[in-house]
Amino acid sequence: MKIRLAAAKDAENVAKIIKRHSQTDYIGYVTFKDTYIRDKMKRNNFFFVALTKDAGASSASEIIVGCIRASIVDIDLAEIRTLCVDEGQREKGIATDLLQTALEFLKKKKMRKIVTRSKADNTVAISLFKKMGFEKEGYFKEHYRKGIDVVQLAKFV
Repeated sequence: MKIRLAAAKDAENVAKIIKRHSQTDYIGYVTFKDTYIRDKMKRNNFFFVALTKDAGASSASEIIVGCIRASIVDIDLAEIRTLCVDEGQREKGIATDLLQTALEFLKKKKMRKIVTRSKADNTVAISLFKKMGFEKEGYFKEHYRKGIDVVQLAKFV
């Protein structure tokens, strides 16, 4: 497995993996298409992808099995907006590696603070962020939609 900064040529596959992992309450609000991803790449959004060998291919082709999106939202403030790993690839440290790569990248970009939000019931994601040094900063009742509470976590780098 390797991790690298996504390029415009990856936009279609990045959109597909995000769409596979978007829960039904997000579908319809954002169209995860390659044009959306390419547009975000032009606006201080950085996507990193985790790649592994495609077991079904005869050549040495690679497939995207995970991605993370880091957004610079202010002069020294960044946000982790997307982190997903294909179900069959989980519990292999891929999410941790993606997050670590994004944090190192943002530190080099001179970010002071990095925030992220997660659904309050996503204990796996919250545990990962806490393991990586994020601390709970806020709790928002029905923040995006009715019945969906959100936890905000932050880390100073």
